[in-house]
Amino acid sequence: MAHSHQSRRSYLQSLGSQVLVDLSDCCCFRSLPRLGEVVDQILFERQLVQPPLPLDPEVLEMLPY
Repeated sequence: MAHSHQSRRSYLQSLGSQVLVDLSDCCCFRSLPRLGEVVDQILFERQLVQPPLPLDPEVLEMLPY
């Protein structure tokens, strides 16, 4: 069973983020909570490893600090 889980996880990690978002939504609508949790975890992990987006200098000038 663990091998199957790892294979599915590896496959999901190879997909693009938009596909993962769509898959997560589909799991929610089809009552597949465990698969949805795996997809959401992969999306969360991807966000953690991505560098933060730079802020627009004009927006930074408007901030009070």
